[in-house]
Amino acid sequence: MIHTIYLDLDDVCNTLTPNLLNYIGCPVVSNDYSLLRNQDVVAAANRFLGRGRYNQSTFWQSIPRTVWATVPKTPELPWLLRTCQGLVGKNIYIATSPTKDPDCLAGKLEWIHDNLPRWLHREYFITPRKWRLGCPGALLIDDNKQNCHLFEKHGGRTILFPRPWNSAAGQPVQQYLLDQLERLCRK
Repeated sequence: MIHTIYLDLDDVCNTLTPNLLNYIGCPVVSNDYSLLRNQDVVAAANRFLGRGRYNQSTFWQSIPRTVWATVPKTPELPWLLRTCQGLVGKNIYIATSPTKDPDCLAGKLEWIHDNLPRWLHREYFITPRKWRLGCPGALLIDDNKQNCHLFEKHGGRTILFPRPWNSAAGQPVQQYLLDQLERLCRK
């Protein structure tokens, strides 16, 4: 039985990856995932703009707080929140891993306050170790396969949010999530 749901922020609640690429000048529409093959946004930036333009450090340092704070919501977010709330009430939390730049963390907090219902404004976990939240009865919805794997290894359940860089790629998002939620609730 699922009693707690953790929602990943980036690329689940918002459209971070294409929005970052759009911001730095890549030919990617800010909510379009169709040109992305993997989750390595730095590699994607270099593929679009020229090899060696960015390394991990220079890429992340180029993203200001305002970008983190203004990333568009995913189209599925309102439905996802309603669906999760129908399953576990308000026992829903945001789980996100910021970069080491304080502007990232501040921008993500602004995003939460500007885009999520008031009752979720202080319901978040800021950690690159989401697996520590994994336990029986907990569900993580995340686009990162490794996050899901480690969360399950620690006793939680997961749903891989469809994105081009994971095995759920190409699935119609709402129907896929609904099917996965129904599957988990039957167990």
